[in-house]
Amino acid sequence: MAPREALPAPSSPKQLRRTVSYARKQITATQTFGYSAGHILNDLCSACWFTYLIIYLTEVKQQSESFAGILMLVGQVADGLVTPLVGITMDKFGIERYGKRKTWHALGTFTVIISFAFMFHKCFGCEESSSQIQQLYYGAFIVLFQIGWASTQISHLSLIPVLTVCKKKIVFLNSIRSGLTFVCGIVVYLLMGLLLHLAGSKVDALGPGDERAFSYLSMIVIGVGLLFSLVFHVLVSESSEYVELEKSQALVGDQIEVGLTDVKIETEQEQFTIKNWLELKRFYLVGLMYMFTRIAINVPQVYLPLYLISTLSLNKESIAYYPLVMLICSVIGSFLTRPLTKLSGKRVAYICGATLVVGSSFWFYFQSKDDPNPTYGATACIGVGCSIMLILSLSMTADLIGGHTDTAAFVYGSMSLVDKLSSGILIALIQHFHPEKCNPDLGPCSSNGAEYYRYTMSVIPGTAALLAALSTLLLSFVVKRCPHTTRIQNQSDDTLKCEEKEI
Repeated sequence: MAPREALPAPSSPKQLRRTVSYARKQITATQTFGYSAGHILNDLCSACWFTYLIIYLTEVKQQSESFAGILMLVGQVADGLVTPLVGITMDKFGIERYGKRKTWHALGTFTVIISFAFMFHKCFGCEESSSQIQQLYYGAFIVLFQIGWASTQISHLSLIPVLTVCKKKIVFLNSIRSGLTFVCGIVVYLLMGLLLHLAGSKVDALGPGDERAFSYLSMIVIGVGLLFSLVFHVLVSESSEYVELEKSQALVGDQIEVGLTDVKIETEQEQFTIKNWLELKRFYLVGLMYMFTRIAINVPQVYLPLYLISTLSLNKESIAYYPLVMLICSVIGSFLTRPLTKLSGKRVAYICGATLVVGSSFWFYFQSKDDPNPTYGATACIGVGCSIMLILSLSMTADLIGGHTDTAAFVYGSMSLVDKLSSGILIALIQHFHPEKCNPDLGPCSSNGAEYYRYTMSVIPGTAALLAALSTLLLSFVVKRCPHTTRIQNQSDDTLKCEEKEI
């Protein structure tokens, strides 16, 4: 097939206005559907990784709390270190005809499939070896998995400002992406509950007899995720017309029309560099907001199953049912985000989501094990709140990037770096200070271990949500004090000077 002819450079402001109007409408329903399928493999694997890795290693493999915490830290650090490198490299290298971002997405998908297949299976050839050998075995596949996961995530995220710069479309794509993240979690939890019932042991407590259920789950996740990744690569293309339009914009300093908003494109926009981002205070505020948002999401996802079986003493099927309720409510929250944003604005809507997370943290703390059913209410609140926070944090990150798509992968890579490192270190510390399981033969068992997860589920998510809301308020102050109001113009050099002066 002959290559598509690039758009001619506009020769007048009028022609430029027609060109922009055409290019900004390039994303179709088919491309939207294809884009939504591109992160399903990552989402399915992520649900298994965060929710079940620690409980699989400690309850099924009978390893120590520190063993599981170190492996989680290794994975998060590997992801954090690889993510910015992928972001920087992705902006420079790739197959041009196929698309730089799609090239990295394909490589990441292949790596995820190869590595994830071994993470929830027995240690082949080392099942009877020491814990150190098994730790090296699982650690190697976890590092490989995180490299592939980061490549897929950053390439998929950085496609949003390439496909569209329309604010409504950006929010819509982020809503679909986040909504499907939670749908994938629902699928994983349904499968987990079914597999524990059909392929697990016949006792109520989770143990080594349930290993087959986790193995089958990982195989199903790989098969379904691969199918949707193929759909993404078939339906989505990185438009050459859009790339040519970006080059033409850098040569014209006139008013153009994008949707319903008039913006001014400066010649410096094409040359916005990593150094420019590092000089922008909004870059750090958005990074803090995103980091605390991810902590508020990741910690409950990891420790809710342990809270249920240790603190509330529920049966093993609860590790599927309660997270399922949380994820269903998260999907509801993703659909509520758009009307809530229209009604009150992004920052107020974000603070509303954070308030729900704080409220659920108090609920988890005061929940009695004598009647665990009200816990469904706490999981529902934290599901809705986290969904709103995640969608709007991604949307505000896309707003920060604006039209500077040449370094979009660096921005998303930096955000992901602080997310992975902070979550990994925090979870490792939680595991390190955990009271190890007591031995009844040595004396009466203490309830410290059970109550430890009560504090984990209440203090950490609530504190993270409060700090995230504070970061959002500070971000609002920075934008309010700056006289520039248009989204793309906010990224110009004039805005950099304004913000440095006014904050």
